Amino acid sequence: MSARPLNIVCLVLPLILLNAINASAGGLPNYQFQLQARTNLLVNDNGYNLPPGASFNSISADINAAKQVAFRVQIVPGTDANGLWFGSAGKGSLRCFSENNADAVLSEPSLASNGQMVYKQSFGTTNGVYRCDPANPPAIRLTTGPLGTTDWGAPELNDLGQIGYRAGFNGPQAWVSRGTDGSFAIHLADLNADINSPYNFLFSPVFSSTRKQIGVARRAAAGGNPEYTELLATSATGQVQILLRSRAGDLSSSVQSFDSTAPAVNANEQIAIIVSLVGGPRAVLRVNGDGSGVTEIARVGAQGLTTIDFFGAAIDDLGRVVFRGRDSLGRALFVGDGTTLLRVIGQGSLVETDLGLAQLGQNNSTDEIFSGRPNVNGAGDIAFVAALHPNGNNQVEWGSGVFVASIGQAEVLFSSGFE
Repeated sequence: MSARPLNIVCLVLPLILLNAINASAGGLPNYQFQLQARTNLLVNDNGYNLPPGASFNSISADINAAKQVAFRVQIVPGTDANGLWFGSAGKGSLRCFSENNADAVLSEPSLASNGQMVYKQSFGTTNGVYRCDPANPPAIRLTTGPLGTTDWGAPELNDLGQIGYRAGFNGPQAWVSRGTDGSFAIHLADLNADINSPYNFLFSPVFSSTRKQIGVARRAAAGGNPEYTELLATSATGQVQILLRSRAGDLSSSVQSFDSTAPAVNANEQIAIIVSLVGGPRAVLRVNGDGSGVTEIARVGAQGLTTIDFFGAAIDDLGRVVFRGRDSLGRALFVGDGTTLLRVIGQGSLVETDLGLAQLGQNNSTDEIFSGRPNVNGAGDIAFVAALHPNGNNQVEWGSGVFVASIGQAEVLFSSGFE
């Protein structure tokens, strides 16, 4: 990779543990829950909306503006392939597949508003970034670039058809994006890829609707200054805006460290990120992408919250942030707007399934019940994955279900004949 100087705009703000911007105008919503698919490998249970014997585990589900959902299925019966499930309103099926190779692995899909999705294939013979139109499969391999790329970390597709990911070059890394014309832009590179870079490691970024790569980078120690991390917004032209620094780089910051998971961004370029604060407590923050303010959404020890999980948060277009954590009732999904924190659903909550009334939970009450990170669309509808058992009997496993938590009345509560 050719080296180029970085154009860094420094708009670092001290962490304001107050409401730096107004809470969402609509307040916190009510939700209705709808099962999209379910897997269970126990005898005499073929799951729901999946081929018999199909299975998924430790996945995240994506959701778009139309409340369409996509997720990865690792076991596709009769093949050595991974598959991608696509559907909505409680109906769906496997639409796109990896090469038929036991070693080939697909990443989580990123779903645009038009229903198209992108993902990476690795460990196969035709690796790279793929795009799949569920209405017109099969998938096509879009790119293996930029030149020299050996890994395409967590590709994301925005509604303009642009794709962003963290490119790996057998060690060196860069945040890159691919335009609709097939050209590439290097947003930021580490010093192993660009000798002019001040950063020695780039964590996974999130890709915005305006072709920005937003994420955390670790600045190398230099000139007597220690190593520290920064939350950055980077453009396709190489401009770098510093939004927030850890305490080691800014003594006025209340952030001790950033989580290594990618942040989330909404259409207004508000960013949701999970951090550890100076003094120990973990917190969920909303950061304005223009550098105008930081809002604390939640912190451990406040509003009944006892734990914030090490999975990324999600943010809708009103600035409401969804994340995983725990309270006195157990593991749960929460949504906060900077003023109020709401328990959306969690351990022991009741949901309707194809097998009847179920509860979220495991046969061992201390085991994790959620999988991956929750995702949210602009309107605030949430896609999540959770373990199930019959109502009142956690010693019988009903597998794991992919759900949508819809704001307001769901269009179709149930489908395929079950009520």
